[in-house]
Amino acid sequence: MLNFFRRRDLVVRLMLGGFLVLVCVAMVMFLIPSGGTNDTTTPIYQQTVATVNGVAITGGDFNAELTRVEGGQPVPPSVLPMLGQQVLQTLVARQALADEAQTLGYTPTTGDIVAAARQQVPELYPNGKYVGDAQASQMISQMQMTLPEFEAQLRQGLLINRVYGLVTDPVRVSPAAVRRQFEQNNEKAVFAYTTLNPVTLQSQVRVTPAALAAYYKAHQANYNSPERRKIEVLLANEAMIAAQIPVTDAAVHRYYEANIATYTHPEEVKVAHILLKYPSTNPTADQIAATKRRAEAVLKQVQANPKNFAALAKKYSQDDASAAQGGELGFIQRNQTVANFEKVAFSLPVGQISGLVQTEYGFHIIKVEAHQQAYVQSEASVHDQIVAKLQRDQATDRTQQLINQAATLAQTTPLAQVAQKLGLEYFATQPLSRTDPVTGIGVNPDFASAVFSTSAGGVTPPVQVAQGFALAKVDAVIPPGPQPLAAVQDAVTTDFKQAEGQKLATSEAAALQAAAVKSGLKAAAAALRLAVKTSPALTRSGSLPDGTAISSIAATLFALKPGAVAPVASVGGNQMVYQLVSLQQPTDAEFAAQQASIEQTLLTDRRNQVFTAYTDALLQQLQKAGKVHIDDTVYQRILGAAAPAGGPTAPPPQPLGLG
Repeated sequence: MLNFFRRRDLVVRLMLGGFLVLVCVAMVMFLIPSGGTNDTTTPIYQQTVATVNGVAITGGDFNAELTRVEGGQPVPPSVLPMLGQQVLQTLVARQALADEAQTLGYTPTTGDIVAAARQQVPELYPNGKYVGDAQASQMISQMQMTLPEFEAQLRQGLLINRVYGLVTDPVRVSPAAVRRQFEQNNEKAVFAYTTLNPVTLQSQVRVTPAALAAYYKAHQANYNSPERRKIEVLLANEAMIAAQIPVTDAAVHRYYEANIATYTHPEEVKVAHILLKYPSTNPTADQIAATKRRAEAVLKQVQANPKNFAALAKKYSQDDASAAQGGELGFIQRNQTVANFEKVAFSLPVGQISGLVQTEYGFHIIKVEAHQQAYVQSEASVHDQIVAKLQRDQATDRTQQLINQAATLAQTTPLAQVAQKLGLEYFATQPLSRTDPVTGIGVNPDFASAVFSTSAGGVTPPVQVAQGFALAKVDAVIPPGPQPLAAVQDAVTTDFKQAEGQKLATSEAAALQAAAVKSGLKAAAAALRLAVKTSPALTRSGSLPDGTAISSIAATLFALKPGAVAPVASVGGNQMVYQLVSLQQPTDAEFAAQQASIEQTLLTDRRNQVFTAYTDALLQQLQKAGKVHIDDTVYQRILGAAAPAGGPTAPPPQPLGLG
């Protein structure tokens, strides 16, 4: 949000910080499961899911990392196996690389770890002083991480970065490669083109009964009715169950007292700003003076017409994240911005506009729009909110208990009677296909999968749905079968016209291209009464005025000689015939301006490719030597139970060497 001067979000930094260099490395490793050796009586989160060089990665390690990656958001069951594999691969790779760094003789010092902590989470050191373990623990908990875990991640990240440096420091990018990339990025083409739209050409398609009958016969399998099932549904609606759970005032008070921090709101101000940036991260005195002069000119305009602040921010501000919103930053709290900005923002009266405020990013002009003092919400004001929270907390378990009881009773008792006995919702449906919405549930692929994998007369297992939990009894199965043309005539007509429109576009484009090769596109199109357009000068990543990207034809287009006609191409769903008009080469001045940036991008890409290859080779070597072991049984059990609430209780924070 505050792109140039606000501190980055803590969670994002912990996930994507420099000490986790593996984030930018595309792992291509396939882990080979080995037999389990864990005692099944040991709690699952204490069991070993993998070992690397004899070091155990426990179920707790895996679950904690999976929880952090999920970020508190529900993960669809279909995605969880892939996500779990990526998390396990990352944990194994991190350990292997950390071990490699130690083998090479590197051990992070306390000073290294403190420096990494200062860099990754500067909020831990306001004014250069460590906040202390208690406050640090609260800040780090945003990442579902304890202080010892944070220190361990810093240590491991330093080890990994040492290997990264040793492996990639020798990598270089040649001047010729930089020049080639520059030319590819900046070379521009102008071309003439004609497009034939299959949808537009559908108006020329003659639809006759005979043609429809022939098309239907050739594609009859496409119009078979799908398998359908008639079902009865029991729904344990969590919201309805929650509303029936009693909560005493005493329980509300205990929760309020235990969670008072949740209802404590710090001082904050709502601000907008205009930022004039320095031209570089290490500006010279002349550059600072020039930036100040530009900022002073903008400030004079603001002071002359304060009501025009938003328009001036849109026009002049160089904060890309806020300029388009008239400089609006929303509410900020202390320790979220750099010191000079914070000092002015929290001292200005509401409605006032500052003079120039200098920070390491440039010069700011700040407008304070609101100032909210710190306050604590009263228990009475949040009473209903707490009641709902306590009801929800209890409702999850209660809903699960009810649906489990229902699943047992459903084996011998009609579902309508089970619903009445347990106070659940009951629905009986007409025959439904796999993709039809179910009464009370809607469209839910997991529920549909359970229904369509259960035999007639059978009862599905409970399935979690958006409303809570549901199960179904399959009363009847109607198999798929052919439908007469009359029943699907509209669909057949639509498909027939689409197919014929595509044929017309393809044949007309081929004829136009052949004629254009002989007489030029303009003359060939005129003979067929087709319009010819000329593109603006476009790079390989450019788009036509209608928004159509040319990336799919770029390789062919930029290989043509001026005047040459390309083969017919499918672009944006249309058939395109095009002829190169001219190629425009970028200038040396443009190269000088972009050279450093392109070189750095290429260097980063090459280094990451080299490090990926190195990591893959290291893991393959360890696997071949039998030093990587995966316990697939434990892995599958943890993945099946994966939920933030299912993990082990975090140990209390221990004093660290971060001060």
